[in-house]
Amino acid sequence: MGPADEETARSRRAARQGGYLFVVAGLLALAGIPATPGAVPALAGVAVADFVVAVLCFRLPWWRWPVSRMAWVSLAGFAVAGFSTWAFDGFIGGTMPFYVLIFVWLGLHQAPTTVWWATVPATLSYAGGLVMSDAPPEVVGSTVVGIPVMVTVGLVISRHVRRLQDAQQQLRAQERWQAAMVSTLAHDVRSPLTAIAGALEIVGDDEYVPAHLRPMLDAATRQTHHLSRLASGLLDLERVEHGKLQLQLEDLDVTEIAAGVVRLTDPGKVSVDVPPGTNVHADRDRLEQILLNLTNNALRHGLGPVVIGARAEPGAMVLTVRDQGPGISDRDASRLFTRLAEGRPHTDSVGLGLWIVRILTEAHDGTVSFENTDPGAVFLVRLPNPG
Repeated sequence: MGPADEETARSRRAARQGGYLFVVAGLLALAGIPATPGAVPALAGVAVADFVVAVLCFRLPWWRWPVSRMAWVSLAGFAVAGFSTWAFDGFIGGTMPFYVLIFVWLGLHQAPTTVWWATVPATLSYAGGLVMSDAPPEVVGSTVVGIPVMVTVGLVISRHVRRLQDAQQQLRAQERWQAAMVSTLAHDVRSPLTAIAGALEIVGDDEYVPAHLRPMLDAATRQTHHLSRLASGLLDLERVEHGKLQLQLEDLDVTEIAAGVVRLTDPGKVSVDVPPGTNVHADRDRLEQILLNLTNNALRHGLGPVVIGARAEPGAMVLTVRDQGPGISDRDASRLFTRLAEGRPHTDSVGLGLWIVRILTEAHDGTVSFENTDPGAVFLVRLPNPG
């Protein structure tokens, strides 16, 4: 969300809350009619004025303007509050909560300078209502205490909200920097990885390579391909964020894709349990990336064998990757698929792999989740399957 969108959202939020505030004020004015039969016309007028301002808050296109313009609505609130004080014969207890709510509302949506600015109309309204109702001097003098308290409430809220907004802006800037860093890293490492992979394949094809070096070459080749796919996945994320990712959807044999993932990871620890003839409608490269990331995550954090499976559900194909590890705690579950989250408890790895899984799955209009089993955990990727 850009700065313009944030400003629009703040204006909408301020207008909506202001509307609710005046609706409540109008209802309170109507509720006060039975207690003051002599002020029925005045209280009815107050209620009508409150409802009119509420309609203006709800109906005017405030989102087109800076949120600072909403501060003008407080003038109407102070005017209505002063008139209500006169209607209640100087009983400030009936209007004091409304004054406080206006300053709370200003504090939530306006800068501290605006809250200070509201001191003048609030004082005129507060004291004017008391003077018009011929309130005793000591009651009029309560303005000296009441207004500073209200202003202080508004200032405390405003400064706290400003600090929270500054912290959010810093967090968004950090996330943008992280995203740019990851994207740049992915761009910069792809070319060297391609060269390394080509060199390893040439060396691997040489019949004079000693037999005891073959496993090392195979492992290096697998890891190089893994890094290359990770870089491609990161670039896919950049395309997703800019709405430029294009999927080449086709009917794929899940057994074939899973077998390729086994070869790229650890054939001794990963197995496939997929019914023959199981197909899924997906992008080949992205689907392989999803299963590869989940399998590597299971190997890194699990114990014992990892099993890639699949099952059909109405309108969807569910791909599963199960490990035999300690499972996932409730504390880690909420941030498991977020950017740069920890992959599992008691580790120092970051969750880029699972984050990529979530982004690529959602690009397929699918969902990814997990379930703790006994033992271990199983990750479930649900993809739409029109066939």
